[in-house]
Amino acid sequence: MVDSKSEMESFRKGIHKVVEKYDYEPKDYSIFENFPLNDKQCLYVAHWAFEGMVYEKNLEKLTGYSLDEFSPEDLVGYTHPEDRQIVKDITKGVVQHVIETPFNKTESHLFISFRFLKKDGTYCKILRQSSAFERDKKGRMVSNFSLLTDITFLDTPDRVEWDVQADELNIKAFKSSVYNAYQNFFTKREKEIIMLIDKGNTSDSIADNLSLSPHTVLTHRKNILRKAKSHSQEDLLLFCKKNGIII
Repeated sequence: MVDSKSEMESFRKGIHKVVEKYDYEPKDYSIFENFPLNDKQCLYVAHWAFEGMVYEKNLEKLTGYSLDEFSPEDLVGYTHPEDRQIVKDITKGVVQHVIETPFNKTESHLFISFRFLKKDGTYCKILRQSSAFERDKKGRMVSNFSLLTDITFLDTPDRVEWDVQADELNIKAFKSSVYNAYQNFFTKREKEIIMLIDKGNTSDSIADNLSLSPHTVLTHRKNILRKAKSHSQEDLLLFCKKNGIII
């Protein structure tokens, strides 16, 4: 079975074969030299035509890693095991979307937070804000700029959270690329139970609807809450609707 890091490496190489053929004007990375960062932030540029990270500022100070230790697949490898699959799938879906889709002059931004392993062996909660930096002459992404912020000090759930800023034309396609990452987050049976919960059914009525014992339904409900890292039914439903699991 291919691990997440190897899968991301294979994905990066596949994207490279596509993007290296794009016609684009390189930008000067020196514009980032005066980019204001606090001691909990760093930035980097991922260049998909060059197969990796090509610029960083404050990376080692924040994470402990040098640029040579920070490829797209390394970033997946440093992600907490419980967050890794979703972070990888969201990253792949969004990158695939933006290297294929010509954008208008309105910039789109992806925000995603997850648990990250620093080089000293400790985990922190990272917010990654990413947007296209270099584009080809058709408006397709060639490289992206990402700002990492350590948000460990904030009281946030131990789960991957994301948001997208884009115009109305792009935001639906952007969200669809993220929703795909959650298609197998719950089992088919768990999705059936979630949809019935959303319709206001009690555990007893869910058991009747699905020909299950009440005990089995309660077990499923506990597992569903655990997977979503939710502590209430309301939070679970918000999580499912935000991530396209239920509409």
